[in-house]
Amino acid sequence: MGPVIPPRINASMLMLVRLIEGCTETYEDYFMGLVHFKDVALAHILVYETKEATGRHLCVEAISHYGDFAAKVAELYPEYNVPRIKRDTQPGLLRAKDGSKKLMDLGLEFIPMEQIIKDAVESLKNKGSIS
Repeated sequence: MGPVIPPRINASMLMLVRLIEGCTETYEDYFMGLVHFKDVALAHILVYETKEATGRHLCVEAISHYGDFAAKVAELYPEYNVPRIKRDTQPGLLRAKDGSKKLMDLGLEFIPMEQIIKDAVESLKNKGSIS
């Protein structure tokens, strides 16, 4: 997520648009890995330029329940009719702030969820995808 660059919005951004529009589809059992597209680009460069970076790398700011994401959108943008979604539908599954530990150990500092949402929503507003 983040600012919209291509002429069409991708599936992740469409999910945000639908949430802001008040879509009542529930994603009760949906966990998501949120990442700013700038962090994805930086991670590619970092892994390419760092000889010690081997194997696979998960590139997410955090792994969160969809309800956490929806709650943050509602908090940041109370003017929208963001539905309230249950946040603990799968006891035992945990959120994670260190899912990308390998990238963090290489020095990548992820843009936080709040800023990712702000960048995405403001870009959607500027592009006319939401009002």
